[in-house]
Parts: sequence; structure tokens; C-alpha cells
Amino acid sequence: MYARQNFSGFPFRSGGVLVVLLALLIALSLTASPQDRAAMLQAGIEAYKSARYDAAVEMFEKIARDTGAEKSLRREALEYLGRCYIAKRATDKAREALRELLELEPPLVELDPDRESPPFLRLYYEVRKEKSGSPQVERPDPGIKTLAVIDFKNRSVDQKERFDPMEKGFADLLIHRLNGATDLKVVERERLQWILDEFNIQQKYSMEGAVRAGKLLGAHVVLLGSFIIVQDQMRLLARLVKVETGEILLTADVDGKAEKFFDLADKLSRQVARAIQAKLPEKSGEMGLGETNSLEAMITYSEGLALLEKGQYGEAYEKFLHALELDPGYERARAKAESIKYLTNYAGG
Repeated sequence: MYARQNFSGFPFRSGGVLVVLLALLIALSLTASPQDRAAMLQAGIEAYKSARYDAAVEMFEKIARDTGAEKSLRREALEYLGRCYIAKRATDKAREALRELLELEPPLVELDPDRESPPFLRLYYEVRKEKSGSPQVERPDPGIKTLAVIDFKNRSVDQKERFDPMEKGFADLLIHRLNGATDLKVVERERLQWILDEFNIQQKYSMEGAVRAGKLLGAHVVLLGSFIIVQDQMRLLARLVKVETGEILLTADVDGKAEKFFDLADKLSRQVARAIQAKLPEKSGEMGLGETNSLEAMITYSEGLALLEKGQYGEAYEKFLHALELDPGYERARAKAESIKYLTNYAGG
């Protein structure tokens, strides 16, 4: 068992927090100034971080129902309300909170998949589909290109089982690299997996399955790829396919030292971006915020992603913590651990 990190935020004492919450609720009910509402939201967030979900729900509900509150404050309260209800296993109430949240658009509600739990994201996708009548990805600009990245197939022979989790890890890494491109929206892995499950698409590694998933998502292009690791060498292969016609826009092949996996992913990302006329930042090989250049940390993080998809949240949490121990600067592993900490006793975890 790895040393657990502390994500609980500010410390609270039972008696003290109840007194503070009661005072804030009374103050808000009598005369709610913007400062009162902001203070209550912050207190609710700290109660949520401390797993005091009932107290947090009471405050978030109060703000969400306050039509005099700023829309941005109500939106944030509804997001946290949904998270609280997921933590309390109250799925129907979480669904209702998300419905109310989407009613407060615009601007577009976009959840960060690195900081949200899988049950909350899946529920968000369901509610989004229910509201729009379609599973297609929403875009702030209708003219922006949309790309879906399929998990990379592991075609290694040496230590194949060891590297199998990186099927998800490579896709995740490329998504984050390409998210930095201008005029491009990259579909998050979590939404793609939801589409595959929702519509029972089993052949995701085939062009037919990938294109079908892309059409359902409203993506313009899909990226299919594979990797081969032999001893200390790695090779990445990819095809970029236009969803509407099935036309192959790009075939790419990059290779090098396995320990330089990040540089290889960066080279492939740049080829993909050029093929669809998107632009990545100029500095080649520069790691994004919270990435890792440790192969062992990447493998461990990828193992955590695989466990997440199986609903094994406790085991996934430990993997993300281990990845963080292997590379203390791996902020995405930290964010993933924090996003599921409250689910470690969830069914399957």
C-alpha cells in the first residue's frame, strides 16, 4: 500500500463547522449579499472536501435556488451539488443537479475529465444527450474541427502484458498534447469510452468501429494507432481518418528509445495537427503542465486508467498515488487521484 496523499483541503472540526454553516445559512436567508454567497460557496466546498456531504448539500442547494445569485456562482454550486450526490450514491438527485446546470447555459458547460470522477462524467454525458437529443460533442464554435483519438493497440511481443495498459495511456497523452492546438476540439477518452459502451461498439480498433464512434460523436476525424516496444525501442504507428468519407488523411510512423516516449508522442501529435491544419505551440518536446517523462510512472498511471474503466476505484487510486511517488511532479496523476478519492469505497473499488 502506498502512502496516501492529503487532498482534504482545510481542516474542520465537527462542532465548529456546524456553527459556521448554521450562521452562514441564517445570514443568507435574511440578507444575501454577494460576499455572503461567496463565503457560503467556499464553506460548502471545504465541507465537500472534508466529506461532510450533508452540510455541503444544504449550502449548495441554498445557492443554487437563490435566483438573485450570480449565474456563475449558481453554476459552480450545481456542479458541486452533483458531485456531492454522486458521493452519497444519490444518482437521481445528481442527474437533476446536472439538468439544472445545463439550463444555465450559455456559456457552455465543459467538465474537466482529469478532475471529475467517472460516474459523474457518465451522468453528465447522459444528461447532455437527453437535453440535445444527440450524443454529439458540443462545440463553443460550430466551425471548429473535432478529433477523436482511439486507444492505441499494443502490438508488442516482449513483455506485452506489462505494456497493455499503455493502450489507454498513449491515447490519453496524445489527447492532452493535441488539446493545445488552435481551432481543434479533442474528444476526451471518457466520452469516447461512454459512446463505445452506450452503443455497444466492440471493434474500436477497426476502421469501421472507429468511424462509427466518430460519427456518433460528431467528430470530423478519428485517429487510430498502435505501438510496438522491443527491448528499449518503441515505434508508434497511426492513421488519421476522415469520418464523413473514410478517407485516410495521414499515415504516420515514428520510432526511438522507449524512455523518450513523450518526445515520440509529441512528434506524432505535430504530424496529426499539420494534417488537419491545426497548430500546436512551437516549442517541440516541451512537456505540458503536469505530464511525466518517466516511463514507469506513465505505465503505472495507465494501469490506473484501466482500473477506472472497470470501476475498481480503490485500486485505481493506489495506482495514481504510486505514479505520483515515481514522479512527484506528475500533476495529472495527482488530479486523477483527487477526483476519485471519495469513490474508493464505491461498488467495485
